[in-house]
Parts: sequence; C-alpha cells; structure tokens
Amino acid sequence: MKVIIISIQTLPAKLALGFLITFPIFSACEDPSNLGLELDPNNNQIGVFYQEIPLTALVIQQDSLITTNPESLVFGSDEGDFFGKTEATAYSRLLFNRDLARPNSTATLDSVRFNFSIRAVNGNDLSTDKTIQVHRLNEQIREVNYYNFSRLDYEEEPIFSSSFNFSNRQDTLVFATITENAFAIELFEALKEGSAFSDIFTFRNFLPGLVFKGGQDENTSFNARPGNNTGFIFFYKNEGDTISRAYPIATGVNNNSARHFNQIVNDPTGTPTAQITEKFVAYDLGERAGAKNNTGILVKLDMSALDAFLDTLENVTFNQVTLEMGPLERNVATNRPPQFLQMFFTNETNRVLLGDLGAFAVQSDGRPQFDPATGDPFVGDAPALLAHNRENNIYRQTITSHVNAIYRGNLQRRDFILYPLVGGTDEYRQSLREFVLDSRSPVLKIFYSKARAF
Repeated sequence: MKVIIISIQTLPAKLALGFLITFPIFSACEDPSNLGLELDPNNNQIGVFYQEIPLTALVIQQDSLITTNPESLVFGSDEGDFFGKTEATAYSRLLFNRDLARPNSTATLDSVRFNFSIRAVNGNDLSTDKTIQVHRLNEQIREVNYYNFSRLDYEEEPIFSSSFNFSNRQDTLVFATITENAFAIELFEALKEGSAFSDIFTFRNFLPGLVFKGGQDENTSFNARPGNNTGFIFFYKNEGDTISRAYPIATGVNNNSARHFNQIVNDPTGTPTAQITEKFVAYDLGERAGAKNNTGILVKLDMSALDAFLDTLENVTFNQVTLEMGPLERNVATNRPPQFLQMFFTNETNRVLLGDLGAFAVQSDGRPQFDPATGDPFVGDAPALLAHNRENNIYRQTITSHVNAIYRGNLQRRDFILYPLVGGTDEYRQSLREFVLDSRSPVLKIFYSKARAF
C-alpha cells in the first residue's frame, strides 16, 4: 500500500492548506504506519503526518447524585427539546449569630430586607424581570445525605416573591424590601421575645428553614451563594436609639453556610433523552448527545476508534494530539455551557474508575499519565480539562502525553466520562447548565512522526 505524498513547501499558503485538509489519498499496499498526510516529505530522516480520528459521543445517566451542601442554592427552571423541562428547588436551614445582641422587647422595626447573593443567572432571554419565590419549610433538614430526587414538605404559598432585572449583570447582590410582610413581622416579634432563639435546636423547631423557587414558566435558573448575604436583615431601633441596628437571620453566618441541598425534577417526555430508561447504560441517541448539570446525565466518549489507528503504527512519536468536539447547539451569553470538562476514565460499567487516591482521569500534557509502581493511571492535581471556546463554540484540549502513554503500552486505552469539575470544585452540582452537540462531532486531530529507513 502506498501513500501519495504532495509537497506543500512551494505552494501558496491557501492552496497548501487545501491539501492539508483534503489529503491523504491511499492506494492498496503501503506500510500502515504511513497512514496520514506527510507534512515534511523532503526530510530524509523524519516523516511528519496528520490524521483525524472521528469519535462517538454517547449519553449515560448516573443512579443518583448527592446534592447536600454544594455551596450553591440552585433553583428555577430550564426547558429545551433535548432534555425536556427541568425544575430545581433549593432547601436551606437558617442560622443566627448568638454573639450578636437581639432587639429589646420594646424595639421598633424600621425595615426588613431579604438579600440574595446571586452567583449566576442562566436564561436564553433576560430582557424581562425574573421572579424568585421564598417558601417556609415545614420539616427539618436532617444530618443525612440528600440527593437530586430528595424532597421535603414546604408551604405551597410563598412567604414572598420578588422580581429582578438581570439583563445587565448576572452575578450580583439583589434584595427585596418586605417590611410589611406578615411573616417578617412575625419573625421579628419572635426575635424580640427570644424563646425561639435560646439555641439553634429550638430555633429550627420554630423555623426549620426556607425553600427557594423560580417563577413559573420563566425558563430561568439561579445559582445563589448560601451565607451571610442570602437571608433576612432586620433593621430596628431599641428605645433611645437614634440610628438603626441590624440583625441578620440568614443561610449562613461568619462564612459558615447552613445545611442545604437541591432537588431536581426532569421531565424528558417527547425528547431524545426519554430513551434513557436505565442507569449506567450508554445510549446512542442518534444525531445528538449532551449533558445537563444536576440531572445525572453525562456524555461518554467512545474512544475505541483510537485502538484501530494505533494498531497500524510502528516506531512513531505523537507530536500533538488534540481532542475537539462541537460546535455546541447553544452558546448564549447569559446561558453558557459548563466552561471546563474533566475527562474521567470509564469502561463497560459506565462508572468513573477510582483508585486509592481518587478518580482516574487524563492528566495535563507534560505531566505523568501513569504510576510506574502500580501501572495505574496517575492521580494528580493537574488534570487535563476540555475548555469551551466562546468564539468558535467548541470544547478543545491537547492530550498528547495521554496518547503517547497508550501507544507505548504504559497506559490502557479507556473511554471518557466528561464531568464539569474545575480546580476541585464540583461545577456539575452548581447550576442547570447544559451542552448539546452532534454526537459524531468529537474528533482526535493527530500530528505524529516516524523514523524513516534509508
């Protein structure tokens, strides 16, 4: 079999680029290690070649997802033709500062605010005001793990609801003035009387917590930060005061957030993801694939096509291997996909593979890819991350060291589960972000060289 080689050194740049894209052309019986376009045919010792390996994106769903204390209150809704309608509800305890003097029994209330420390707002259209509803929780949040399917009882009618304009900024502190609110007045009277505030357990019996929801059919979701800046602030005067004092009752105090969790309800009726009926099973959903945060739905990359290519090669070195996928279907400035995806290893179980030191994943280029003592994949603090480029709307990362380790026999080739995880922060549990793409768009772009015989 022979490779037809075209010299591109003397061609105009645009024409040369055309050859780069359209070749190689193969005849019947060249050495398989010559597959690909040779980029430097006049070099007598080293041949440099280029090859693209198409991959397939599949979809899996985890069995359950723990959403306890993700340091994010996720609430609101999102609807589309791939995942269907997804609704998020956030539950949180409240805390008060026992070192802060409470209002006297004769104190007068000046005003009450409820602050929301908004980390992000996700929606295709934020040109109109968006609604946040706050409900009273009727039962205790206990010292157990809560999952994305967990639910607690709360009052159907909200304590209050307020609308805000997020068209100019999605990470901001907003507040609702609720001075005339019946619940706020009741809470202030209890604060003055004091018996419900004798200790944290008595307080939880009086007020188990709050529930946060978005407005109906607004197709907007929120990520709020639990803590001092999400909760009530009572402004009051004790007898004889000339200025107001402030007393917070919030979802956290002194940088400690109260116990919280997020409930996610997904209805995929009439969408491609309605085909997903079993957990930890890889589904080929046809032309499209995608992942949605907090639902357990993730993308699995079938990397088996790499095996067939590597089996054709002898005595080569990989100069650069890039994994790309996309473009994505949605890339709205106010509704971005997850910025980074970590490439965890998986196998036929469709679960993330774990070692004694943590999850196995592709490591950054130039970093160890395997543990020479055990032969296991290396577990380090610098994983390779597929990064979303907002300009061309694709995910991309170089994985040259990873492929070199596979080719040399130091590392077993494995499929990838793509998971939004950045710097140890579990981004997957912090929003309803998603991405959808052509399931055949992932590709490995490979530059490699081989020693040439004289």
